[in-house]
Formats: sequence, C-alpha cells, structure tokens
Amino acid sequence: MEEREIIERCLNGETDCFSYIVLNYKKLVYSIALRFLKDPHAAEDITQDVFLKAYKKLHMYDCNMKFSAWIGRITHNTCIDVIRRNKNYLTVNSEEQVIEDYGDSPDEMVIKKERKKWLEDQIRQLAPGYKTPLLLFHKGGLSYEEIARSMNVPLSIVKNRIYRARKMLKEKMMSYYGEE
Repeated sequence: MEEREIIERCLNGETDCFSYIVLNYKKLVYSIALRFLKDPHAAEDITQDVFLKAYKKLHMYDCNMKFSAWIGRITHNTCIDVIRRNKNYLTVNSEEQVIEDYGDSPDEMVIKKERKKWLEDQIRQLAPGYKTPLLLFHKGGLSYEEIARSMNVPLSIVKNRIYRARKMLKEKMMSYYGEE
C-alpha cells in the first residue's frame, strides 16, 4: 500500500491505518529528537507529540512532498519549541545500543563503538540549522530538494549547511583522532 493511499484512508476515518505511519517513521522521529535533546525519555515524549501533531494536521500534508520530510519538519519544530520553552534544558548522555559486527575483534568493536558515540556527541553539539539537514539527509534519506522544502529554505542553504556540518565534523575528528 502506498503512503498516499494510507493517508487518504486515515483522512477518511480509518484511524488504524495511522499505525502503519507510526511504525515506518518512529525511528526517524526518535533519532532526530534524541540528537536534539540527548535524553532518551524526552525523545520518546517528543516522538509521541510529533505523531499526535501529525495525526491532527494530516489534512495539511502536501502529497507532493515526501512524508518523511513533512514529519521531519514537525519533529524539528517540536524540538526547537521544547528547547525554547526551557532555556535551562538539561541533557543527559544516552546509552544507545550498538549493533556489533562479530567479524571484528573485541578491541576493534570497542573502538568502533567509541568512535560512533563520539561522532553522535559531536552531531548533537551542532547548531540546529546544521544538525537538522544533516540528519534528514543521512538518517532520513531525503534529497537536498526535499530538505529545502521541509525546512522552507533555499536549496543553496541546505547544500551549504550539510557541507559545512560535514566539514566541522571532519575538522573535529582530525583534531581529536589525529591524522589517520
């Protein structure tokens, strides 16, 4: 079943169809929220809020836009609202599960896990204007054009911010890990 058909069915009162949307997009929404707030419990709350908002505003969804871009924008805006409401927002480090590749030695697995955690921490520290397009591109699988539409900014800004975010991360990685 296509997303368009599912959305039509939801709008026609078949609320059970919305569970398909939740199942397909909860990882994306949660990962964006977690990277903004660094708190798994807050990210879970945001995820629930986002899906409530999406359900209530489903009639406003433009079928010409990818649904992932639309829900990514709702997630971004919800996170920004939470941060603005609570300027003293305290964050905690999340303990994320890492899928381990058993082909690596134990030392290699530890190094990969540490690097992944370090990189995720660095992404969390990026300003929202850089973090959001980077996450929508790499985690959400959206094109630059879809990100520009979802964030309501020109395409050149999206390209520039993703380029700069990558450059900032690369520079941090080079200074942290050295020339490898």
